[in-house]
Parts: sequence; C-alpha cells; structure tokens
Amino acid sequence: MNPEILAWTVPVLAAVPCALFLINLLIYRRVPASRTATPPGPALSVLIPARNEEGNIRTTLEAVLANRDAEFEVVVLDDSSTDHTAAIVAEFAGRDARVRLEAAPALPAGWCGKPHACWQLARRARHPLLVFLDADVRLAPDALARMRAFMVRRGVALASGVPRQETGTFLERLLIPLIHFVLLGFLPMPAMRWFRWSAFGAGCGQLFIARADAYRACGGHEQIRATLHDGVKLPKVFRRAGFKTDLFDATDLATCRMYRSNADTWRGLGKNATEGLAAPGTIGPMTALLAGGQVLPLVLLALAPGLSETAWTAVLTALTCAYLPRLVGVWRFRQPFVSALLHPLGVLVLLAIQWQALGRQLRGRPAVWKGRRYGAPEQSAAASVAPRKISRPVPGLVLAALLGTTGVPSSATGSEIAAKPPPAGTARARVAGFSLADQFGRVHQFSFPREKVTVLTLADRKGSAQVEGWVRPLAERFGDSILQAGIADVSKVPGLLRGRVRGAFREQFPHPVMLDWQGSQSRALGCERGVVNVLLIAPGGEILFRTAGAASAAGLERLKREIEQALAETRTAAAPAAGEPAAQPTPQTRIESEVTPAPPEQPSLLR
Repeated sequence: MNPEILAWTVPVLAAVPCALFLINLLIYRRVPASRTATPPGPALSVLIPARNEEGNIRTTLEAVLANRDAEFEVVVLDDSSTDHTAAIVAEFAGRDARVRLEAAPALPAGWCGKPHACWQLARRARHPLLVFLDADVRLAPDALARMRAFMVRRGVALASGVPRQETGTFLERLLIPLIHFVLLGFLPMPAMRWFRWSAFGAGCGQLFIARADAYRACGGHEQIRATLHDGVKLPKVFRRAGFKTDLFDATDLATCRMYRSNADTWRGLGKNATEGLAAPGTIGPMTALLAGGQVLPLVLLALAPGLSETAWTAVLTALTCAYLPRLVGVWRFRQPFVSALLHPLGVLVLLAIQWQALGRQLRGRPAVWKGRRYGAPEQSAAASVAPRKISRPVPGLVLAALLGTTGVPSSATGSEIAAKPPPAGTARARVAGFSLADQFGRVHQFSFPREKVTVLTLADRKGSAQVEGWVRPLAERFGDSILQAGIADVSKVPGLLRGRVRGAFREQFPHPVMLDWQGSQSRALGCERGVVNVLLIAPGGEILFRTAGAASAAGLERLKREIEQALAETRTAAAPAAGEPAAQPTPQTRIESEVTPAPPEQPSLLR
C-alpha cells in the first residue's frame, strides 16, 4: 500500500484509543480515603481461592487481616493444593477466628478451577458483601473500608479494579502494563455507567466486590463455570440480570505480581486469550487496530525521508497518540518507564500470544495451568452439555464466531418471566408440532401428545452460555422422569456458512442438537433473544410455565416446583378410575427415535 495513504490512516487508528483512554481517566478514579472515622457498614466476606499458593498466601492473609474500620471474615478455599498452602492457612485460622480454611470438593465435569472455587466460596460466605481476591493480591490496610464505601456510594451490585501490577522479568515489564492500556483504550466507560448492556461489562479477575444477594440472584460464577476469564465474563452475568456494575482504580488499594518468569507470563496471558482479544470474531479487527495504530507509525517513521511534509506530520501525530496513554500510565499507575518506551514491541508480542492461543484452540490443544488442562475437546463438550445420561438433544452452543441472535424484541434482563395461569375459561397456550434436523442430518419429529412432561430449552448464541445452568440441575433432580429437549437458533448464519457450522456441531457434540435455521420456533414460541428460554410443557402440549435468562437459585426452585406439580398431575391423570381396567400406555414420542433422512443439502463453497 502507498506509504502516503498509510500515513494518513494511522493517526485515526491511534487517536481513537488515545482519546478514549484520556476520557476514561476522568471516570476511572481512585476510591477516596475517608478523613474521618468510617461509619459502620455491611460486613464483608473476603474469599480467596488458593491452589498451590504457598509462596503468596502468607503475605496475602497478613495484608487482609491488617485492614481496619471494617468487619470481615476471610475464607480460603484450598483447591487440591499439593504444597503447604493448606497448612499455612490453618496456622492463621488457629490464631485468628476471622480466618476459615475450607477444602474444595472434586472439580465437576464442565467446570474450570477458579469459577468452581469462587462459587464454592460464595456458598460458604456469611456476610452481605463478597470480596473475591486472588491469592497473589495484597490489600492496603484501608482497602476493605474504601471498597465498601464505593459500593454504597455508587449503588452498584458488582465493582472491580486493577491493582498496581508489580513486575520483575522482561516480559512482565513489557506486557503486564498493557492491561490498563487495553482496558481504558477500548472500553467506553461513560456508556458503561449510562447503560446496563452486557457488552459494556468489564472487570479484573484479581479483585471483585459484589453484593451477595445480587450474586446469588444472577447465578454468579455458576453461570461462567467453563471460563478462565472471569474478569470479562462475571460483569456480563450481572448486567444480563439487570444489575449495575462499575470500575475503580485500585492502584493504591492493592498490589499484585501475577507471574514470576518470562515463561509463566507468556503462558498465563495465553491461557484465556481466546475468551478475550483472541476470540475468532475479535482478533482480526483488534490486530488491525493495534498494529495499525500502535506499531505502524514507528515503521512509517523509518520511511520519513520518502514521505511528504504533511504525511510526516500525520505520522508524528500518530506516534504522539500511541505513546501519550502509555506515558500517562507510567505516572498514574506506577508502571515501569521501559514498558512505555518499548510500547510497539509490547503490542507485537501481545498480538503474537493472541494468535498462538487461537492456533492452539483451532488445533484442539489444551492450555495447561496449575496442573489442569483447559480447552481439550472432551472438556469443551462437557462444559456445554448436561450429564451423559440425558440422551435427548441439549442445546450446547459454543460457536460464538458463527452464530447470530434472533427472536422477538426483549429487554434481556435475564429475570424470571413465569407463565401466569390463564383466566377462567381460557385455554393455555400450546406448542404446535414441528420438525427440525440435527447436525447429523436426521430429522426429529416433535409432536404431542406424549407420555412425559417436557422441558424445552431454546437459545441463540448469546443465550447459549446460560443453558447448562438450567439443564444440569434438572437432570440431577429428575433424571429420566422428564424429557429434556433443546433447540439451537442458528437463523443468523449466512447460507454459505451453514455447512461449516453443521460440521462444527458434529465435531464438538456427539449428541443430536436440533438446528433451527429459519428461527421459526423462536417466533412461534415468543422467545426472547440474547438469553436462554426454558418452557415447561405438559404431555398434551400446553405450556405450563416459562422463564428466560440465567438460572438463579430462586428461579431453579420455582421451576422444580412447577415440574413436580406437573408430574403429580400427570400421574393422577394416568391412574385408572376404580373398577376400570388400566389403560395401555401410549408409546412415548422419543425425539431421538423419530428420525427420517434429511433432504440433500445445497452445495456450499465452504464444505
């Protein structure tokens, strides 16, 4: 490409994150310290997941216990450590009643280690505010009181901040400070505060504070059980449930050294990259934006003698926009100056890590972290489906880069929407029969009446992450006494990509998944887009109950009660009257048995 054209392009690519970074600094502020005695407030539960953290846990606990002006407990979950982590925590618990040591249960299928540990910790917490703290984060003596004051003042359900990042090795100094640059340069924080859209949710997994009631209502870490990137995912869970989230500058509240070597830095930043910058739909645009705005200006500067005077001015403008946020970060966040000086190199190395992570995922190779393997095909499937005893279709949708959303307009709050009993004399809504093909080309006839009560789940891409939160607990509670069926709404997939999507489903899911290419069932059933829709259907086809959004404890209990009532009514209806012979059972319409070959597919360029 003509260098003159590039010279006029790079200032735009560099100016956007620069302007956003500077604007966000007005919002991303430190939590002010109180100059007077802090009034009593809600007590806090400091929750620390720990796996092989003997080198960090002692200083972390000492820092937490030094906090003043706040009532709190400290709960440490030993996640199957093979070192002296548990012994060190037990030592603290023996001399300070505020500390409790808990042992993590075995990691269930479909869970990643940290979300499971945090979920178990939240269930053991006793206080109304939950502070999720990584085992390598050290709090300032007034951190808890100030974070509590921030929650009360801002009126939010979840807040997070990036601690001051300590660095030692070359890659640490080069890459870790980019956390602030990426967060402040690409997240529109004014929109984050004005709107509750989940797209604006962001945080730092090292330090979260949440209201316990809101955490339990939205499902917390249970809704992101298969992720390694809770910093990105957890705020979105709260926002989808209608709660407000916020960010604060934690530079003077906490410190953290994430990694101790160059190799750990590379592996650590790559382990969850495909859930962030390296996501298939994100990595291309972000590479163009980061390389074009942060690296290319320096390359063009080397060509300055061949550029016109105006083009040379444009390149200098781009360089100024690229370096200004980093230099401000050196001052504001106490970052090493060498990191800012080598900013273009840091961006290149960061992009290399992202592309390597994506390549690893596409080749089916797992990431290994703290002795556990993540991202292996067998784990990905387990994270998206119900237990294997469920032989009926389960809508496990993980093809985020290829699937779209559809359905009727919705607020997508994720709150429960129960089907109210119809007025007297009014018939309940019914599900009409339909036929859908699965990823293997088999056509499933879904019709009524049927012998069992049915729970039908339907989700598009955005709602797919919420499916398992409903399916698995119902399977564990009711087993084969109910029929669970699922539909994947893939109506937004372009025609040329359908063969590719169908093939991806075949590779990832051995069980049948009904694929709704037209979105007909979303419309027919009045489903909300962006969330999972759950319908309880009587054997005759009547919709007894419906809900939409992430599973919560209250929502699950309500659905279980409705299922138990429906099962009781079904048994009563099936019981013969006194003196009458028992009716012969009607053959059950099992989805997996009612299959016919699908019509031949139209040729696709991508098959």
